[in-house]
Amino acid sequence: MSLSPFCTSLAVLGTVLFAPPLHAQNVPNGPATPATESPRLNDKAELARVVSLYDAGKYAECASSLHHLLSADGGHPLHELEVIESARIYHAACLIGSGQNQLADEPLRAAISQNPQMKPPDSLVFPPQVIDRFLRVRETMFDVIRKAEDERVKRAQEAAAQQELRVRKERARVAGLERLAQQETVITPRTRWLALVPFGVGQFQNQDKPLGYVMLTSELLLAATTLTSLGVQTHLVLATSQVDNPDASNDSRIRDWNTALDISAYAWLGVSLLGILEAQLSFKPEQRQIRKRALPPELRPETSSVRVVPNAAPVPGGAVLGVSGRF
Repeated sequence: MSLSPFCTSLAVLGTVLFAPPLHAQNVPNGPATPATESPRLNDKAELARVVSLYDAGKYAECASSLHHLLSADGGHPLHELEVIESARIYHAACLIGSGQNQLADEPLRAAISQNPQMKPPDSLVFPPQVIDRFLRVRETMFDVIRKAEDERVKRAQEAAAQQELRVRKERARVAGLERLAQQETVITPRTRWLALVPFGVGQFQNQDKPLGYVMLTSELLLAATTLTSLGVQTHLVLATSQVDNPDASNDSRIRDWNTALDISAYAWLGVSLLGILEAQLSFKPEQRQIRKRALPPELRPETSSVRVVPNAAPVPGGAVLGVSGRF
């Protein structure tokens, strides 16, 4: 019984000496699991997170976080232009709040270069030091702002000129389509047999109306001269044959009319052959004629219709006259 306390003390000492270390008792057998990175918020949420640092007066931490978000090698830079503009103003405010006034000019210049028409920061959100710094930086960038404004105006004028050119081309294209839609081509076949007819028929078929009228008039005059000469000569010959002693003057008149008959007949024949030859040489198998037609209803331009209708209404002691219309 006297050894019992002693044995108990040895057992406790052995448990303490041979027990594994506390930090090794909970170590798993497998490899350690790496800590997962928190997912990135959208641009507005990221800026709101950093603005909370500014509101809390943690200007140095705020400036560091905004530098990380605004730099291209920051890992997760901002992308929305409006958010970037606000972030640069907050970046400058945090730099000024942390005593780094000279470094605040860089984000302000970047913001003004991005938006030359940018207004000064809100005085309800930012202290006067930030607004004064912004105005001084903008004053030093007057030439840059004016150049950017000139370039903006030039781009706007070029865009307006290009738009006007596209509108004119579209109007010309639509007008051309309307002209095409209002035209129809009529094809009329021709025949060579009709071109063998004298008196300008071949020329009229070939749509050469001036030459056709010349041939028609010439051949009619020559034909009339030939027939007249033939009639007069025939009459003189018959009259001379009925007289026992014909007068010598009658023989002379017969010869003159015979000469006129020969000349007019050969001339008529020559002009007729010349007209037929010209009609054959100028012959085309078909005639194409373009005629104008009305536009289909679905292609007609919309026009406002005005309709005015008179109306009258009796009233006690008389009547009311008026008009009503639809525009």
